[in-house]
Amino acid sequence: MEVKVKVLGGGLEIGKNAIEIYYNNKSLLLDYGVIFNDHIEFPLIPNIKNTEGVIVSHSHLDHTGGLPLIYSSTLKPPLYINELTLELTDLLLYDFLKISKNRLQFDKVAIEEVKSKAVLLKLRSEFHINSFYIKTFNAGHIPGSWMVFINIKDKNILYTGDFNVYESKLIKGAEIINEDVDLLICEGTYACINHINRSLLEKDLIERINETLDNGGNVLIPSFSIGRSQEILCLLYEYGIDYPIYLDGMARSVSKILLKFPEYFRDYDLLEKAHRKAIWIESEDERRNTMGDPSIIISPAGMLKGGAAMYYVKKIIKNEKNAIFFVGYLSKDTPARKILENKTLNLPTGIEKVRAKVDWFGISSHSDMHGIISFINTINPSKVLFIHCEPQRIIEMKKLLENKFKDTEFIIAENGREYQI
Repeated sequence: MEVKVKVLGGGLEIGKNAIEIYYNNKSLLLDYGVIFNDHIEFPLIPNIKNTEGVIVSHSHLDHTGGLPLIYSSTLKPPLYINELTLELTDLLLYDFLKISKNRLQFDKVAIEEVKSKAVLLKLRSEFHINSFYIKTFNAGHIPGSWMVFINIKDKNILYTGDFNVYESKLIKGAEIINEDVDLLICEGTYACINHINRSLLEKDLIERINETLDNGGNVLIPSFSIGRSQEILCLLYEYGIDYPIYLDGMARSVSKILLKFPEYFRDYDLLEKAHRKAIWIESEDERRNTMGDPSIIISPAGMLKGGAAMYYVKKIIKNEKNAIFFVGYLSKDTPARKILENKTLNLPTGIEKVRAKVDWFGISSHSDMHGIISFINTINPSKVLFIHCEPQRIIEMKKLLENKFKDTEFIIAENGREYQI
């Protein structure tokens, strides 16, 4: 019998990751996400009847947002997940349900079914799902993220999920595994792009923050709830910023969860101290009082597609003393990207001009081109299947890699296609 991989989502796109591994009429499902912009798009439907188990790489909705659809069916395979990822996934799914209103084909019952089928594991685990042998390793992306190594028959597969070879303030970089790999299923979010040195970026951000505060302005840092908000808190603490630092929105709920799991962090003491120093916004009155004097506000959503940050941005943009500093990936056609590129904000009342200073600092939780190349060089797989990538960039990167690694086959995944190992 042959081992096959079917791409249900994430082929030539960033979002809705979903991969099936087939052998002997049985399968494993790796992630089942969603694309959630102006429209909601789920992956292709898996063959649940033959699914032995579902493994989740990390909690972000583009990897988990479709799970309630799987667990709305009669057949409900076990869900293999670590405890931190389960708690974060639960939080994000309920928020997804809330903000999507009536556009989803599942309800709270389905989210509870997801939890009920969870098999809780450690970040680094080894286990069997019938004839599939699984090992998990730290992926370095966000707290709780892991890469999944699968041995079936005589074939070895490594699925990176989203991964980062560089360590952050919160977690160590992706582990290098000591296993032969026949197929590497690798994300390519930053194909053909290299990040600026992280410590230089951090120093630049701190200088710009201090400059704004010293001139009497307020700084809004729209930030992802999981990982980035907490990392920025740690950075501000390390640099001894002596102005009020406010934490708002879902970042508060995430922080409460993260602080329960010290074993997932490279410096839990720093994380704890940074959160103790921050002022947690708990009411509308507190929110209204954040901008009377110079201050820093950290709040989701990172791309300004909603969240408490939308309250602040409407006020921040009116004063040229203020600043909005973006610190993560910005998708096309998001309010954040439009503010950065056009210095305008679309509101129900019309288009508002942004008078505040605006800048972007590419602090990333994904590997860049150098990181991906370094990882491939170390793992030395026979084949690489690229997912979670933008079409033009991954085509360019494929050509570069084929010139560099003559003995490795590089494939750009397409949704609906099967690939034989």
